[in-house]
Amino acid sequence: MRLLAIGFNIRHIACSAARAGHQVFAVDCFRDLDLESCAVETAQIPRDRAEDLISIYVDLVHPDAIVLGPGLEETQLKGERVLNNPPKKVSMVSDKLWMARWLQRQGFPFIKTQLSADGLQYPILVKPRKGAGGSGCRLVKNAAELNWAEGLVAQDFIAGKPASVSVIGNGHEARAVAVNEQLVGAKWAGASDFRYVGNITPLECPSCGIAKMAERIVAGLGLLGSNGVDFLLTEAGPVVVEVNPRFQGSLDTVEMATGINIFQSHLEAFAGILPKAPRACCTAGRAIIYADRDFGISKDLRDLGDWIADIPRPRSQITAGDPILSILAKGRNRYEVLDLLMQRAAKLGERINLGLPHQDTTL
Repeated sequence: MRLLAIGFNIRHIACSAARAGHQVFAVDCFRDLDLESCAVETAQIPRDRAEDLISIYVDLVHPDAIVLGPGLEETQLKGERVLNNPPKKVSMVSDKLWMARWLQRQGFPFIKTQLSADGLQYPILVKPRKGAGGSGCRLVKNAAELNWAEGLVAQDFIAGKPASVSVIGNGHEARAVAVNEQLVGAKWAGASDFRYVGNITPLECPSCGIAKMAERIVAGLGLLGSNGVDFLLTEAGPVVVEVNPRFQGSLDTVEMATGINIFQSHLEAFAGILPKAPRACCTAGRAIIYADRDFGISKDLRDLGDWIADIPRPRSQITAGDPILSILAKGRNRYEVLDLLMQRAAKLGERINLGLPHQDTTL
């Protein structure tokens, strides 16, 4: 298939599609070095004009199908074969207030979510009504710390272990293909608070039946292709955090651990075909490394090894708090993989002089 993948960052989608044998034309805001290695052609676009430029690349590529990646999934494209959930559905499901109310109506464990802090007991979580990756999410301990703005929601703060389920849906049924541990706020990766860092697949602690619950949620929402459901595993049981009607950041670790090709499963789901639930043959991890300051990439980092991904081009400028690249690891169990991720984060930090601690006792 001749495929146009376009979004803010689409390396994981494009490379999965290429591994499945498709001819990929990849357009995003970074044009990472490893994106070039898996695509027939690549192009870089500015984030603030990305949506306006889609039609230009459609006319240039004449694709058999289009995949809209992060940041563009709600774009309306008429007369084209688009391998995404319908934009209106993406908009609804991505709305944390709408999603919490849907979960409540359907009888799933949910987090109380509202448009103000009124009636909630502190501490509470305040986060964007729409958003991903934990960006903009903060813990508010009392009313004096509350700095409210339009577009935010307030939620009960619930303690638990973050996890996710990777699910393939065909609009009527759904199949969980992996249960993943989520890495959040890891200091050794340059992150803090609730920032999404990555995943370890499979989840090794008891999953509390979240795979079946995620299948029911994705099927109930009528979602297509690759989707994810995020959970908190609490002492009282699992609680749904959000539903992501798109390819997830866990794609790399799911493919590494199970051998399944997520893009091909995504594509076949549009024809109604669901994959068999794969078994993990190893444990795999991915961690996003964040910058502690503004700096520039002066050299090609690929000589570090084959364990890096989302590799920035030389002369790229990185802003403090933004992702630099991803590191990958495989091993026999969670602890081996986590240790390897931390070692490689330290090695990267030494190479580009980042102020990353060598360990994080919270994980």
